[in-house]
Amino acid sequence: MENMIEPNIHPILVHFAYALSITAFVSYTLASLAPSGKWRETLRPAADWMLAFGALSIVATIAAGFQAYYSVAHDGPSHAAMTVHRNWAVPSGAAILLLALWRWRARMKAASPIFIALLAAAALSLSVTAWWGGKIVYGYGLGVKSMPTVTGEGHDHEHAPGQEHGDTTEAPESDDHDNSDGHHDSDTEDGAENAEHDNSDGHHDDDAGMSTPARAVEAGSPEAVVNAYGAALRAKDEATLHALLAPDVIIAEGGGAERSVEEYAGHHMPADMAFTAAVEFSLKQRDVIENADLATVVSESQVHGTYKGENVHSRMMETMVLRREGGQWRIVHIHWSSAPITGEHEH
Repeated sequence: MENMIEPNIHPILVHFAYALSITAFVSYTLASLAPSGKWRETLRPAADWMLAFGALSIVATIAAGFQAYYSVAHDGPSHAAMTVHRNWAVPSGAAILLLALWRWRARMKAASPIFIALLAAAALSLSVTAWWGGKIVYGYGLGVKSMPTVTGEGHDHEHAPGQEHGDTTEAPESDDHDNSDGHHDSDTEDGAENAEHDNSDGHHDDDAGMSTPARAVEAGSPEAVVNAYGAALRAKDEATLHALLAPDVIIAEGGGAERSVEEYAGHHMPADMAFTAAVEFSLKQRDVIENADLATVVSESQVHGTYKGENVHSRMMETMVLRREGGQWRIVHIHWSSAPITGEHEH
């Protein structure tokens, strides 16, 4: 029984508060426009009762909302959205309560135009509050125990039309691109291995006596770490990905960002691994900017293949910022962006 309502009762109560308040406003408006008669005389008291019950629901809803605000797990961006929702909810609810008290005292008379206008403003404010409530659930996933399978297009780096965020479905491996590393390609265009790769990407040299994550972290150059990261994505090697990323890594794509390894692992990492294993990447250009203990690796690639029955044919830009600590390079920032390839852009 203790888990019957997860994570709290706020989502249930909010529907009563919103529906009763909005319906009360509509009823007052219709009653004021209707000609005198029995229909108007019965609609007006019905509106009074709906507003009264709406006000009681708002008290319970706000109380449950504050309980949710301080108990539901969230990150920085979702906390900001929760705060906006709260800042709309409190004055909107207070306005409905005051109007309900006003109306209860004057319930023997018809609702005045001023009262209806103020209730309209409160209803509009309550609608904005409701929109933000939906945003923090459907936009940020707050209070959601598990994310459903998404059938829309993927996030910003154009994984494929129909890519599923968080999808861990095994994707077919491509045998003719065994050194393609997911978001990068350390091979030349004819498939020959680049000498600088030096087997330091955590996928080769299994007899070196060192674990895969350790080899990846101790790769000798920023570019080698970038190559190792892509290879780990393709192999769905989550341990190596954790070793290559700084704990406070920021991964930006699709207009949003994940601000830790844990957040990335719980959101887009499974989808990135599944997609990278299914398609092929051709590196077109790479620039490495290294300065003391910071380095930036910018890679331009073309992505081709089929993912979940959809053709993938796009250009991708990837920027990785790495920081050297204790002689080891780790990735502290990643940004991906992509666009479909049209005939005049392909080369």
